[in-house]
Order: sequence, then structure tokens, then C-alpha cells
Amino acid sequence: MRVGHHLAMAAGGLLIAAVPLRPMHAQAKPAHAKTDSIQADSKFIREAAADNLLEVRLGDLAQRRATSPAVKQFAQRMVTDHQKLEDQWTDMASKHGMTFKAALGPRHEQKLDRLQHADAKSFDREYMTSMIRNHTDDVDYFRSDGESAHSEPVRKLASYELPIVQEHLRSAREVGKQVGVDSAVVARSQHVAVHKK
Repeated sequence: MRVGHHLAMAAGGLLIAAVPLRPMHAQAKPAHAKTDSIQADSKFIREAAADNLLEVRLGDLAQRRATSPAVKQFAQRMVTDHQKLEDQWTDMASKHGMTFKAALGPRHEQKLDRLQHADAKSFDREYMTSMIRNHTDDVDYFRSDGESAHSEPVRKLASYELPIVQEHLRSAREVGKQVGVDSAVVARSQHVAVHKK
């Protein structure tokens, strides 16, 4: 009789011990873990895609309006590189359950509009000044917000894009110099603009 009692108690203890394992196991693997981690970075993802779309649009415009062959060549490279990067951001987001189409925000539209209305004689300088400013901002953005993103896929793609935009910035300074843009002056004016905000 006592043996049966001990066996019943032991079996009951095993059942009680086993019960918490199921909820703990369920908590370890949430059904939407990938989606949730990407969603936490949705603002960054949309901004990165929009920034790339802006570079494509500005590059298209510069290919039509620039007079300098070096500026036209730079613009072509911007279209090619940034279209690929835009596609990578939207594809990565889509694979993790966040489907969207890249779109320009008001700030992007303003930059595009300003360049569309630039005087023909000063277009090359205006475009290259814009390229130096945009890529300086992009480098800063990917260094700060990209490296501190919540999800691994976002951090990985940001770290992939960072050296590309750094190289674009270096090229933008070189091409800008050819058309009379002093990148040091641009940097100083950008620094002042940021601190006035």
C-alpha cells in the first residue's frame, strides 16, 4: 500500500514538474519573432529605402541636366548603386513580413524640388553640393542608427551599405572639386545648419 502511495506521489510530482516546461518552451520561440524584430526598425528601414530612392531620382535628373561628363558619370553610378540598395532594403523587409514600396517623404521631395529648379549654369555645382551633403548625412545615419538597430538583418544591411556611401562621399568630393565645389565649405555650412535646428 505504501509503495503504491509513493509511486502515485512520484508520478504526480513528475506531472507537476513537467507542466511549466510547455509555456516556457512556447515563450522561447514566439511565432512572429522575425517580424517583430524587423518591425522595431521599421522607421529606419523606410528611411533607408527613401534615401536610396532620392539618390536614384536625383541621379536621373542629373543625367539629363548636368553638363560635365564627370558629373553625368557620377550620377549614373548613383542611379545604379542606389537602385540596388533600395531593392535590398525592400526585399529584406519583405522577407521578414514587412512589405512596402519605397516613397519620398516631404524632406526628400524638397531636395528634389530644389534641384529641379536649379539654374542650368549652376546645376552641376548644386547637384554635387547636394551629393556631398546627402552622403555625409547617410554616413552619420548608418553609423549611429544603423549600428544600434534592434534586428540583426537591419544591422547587417546597414553595415553593408555604410562603406558604399562612404565611397560615394569620397567620389562626390572629388567630382565636386572638378566643378568648383569646396567640400570643406559644404561641410561647414552643413555643420551650422545642423546646430541651428
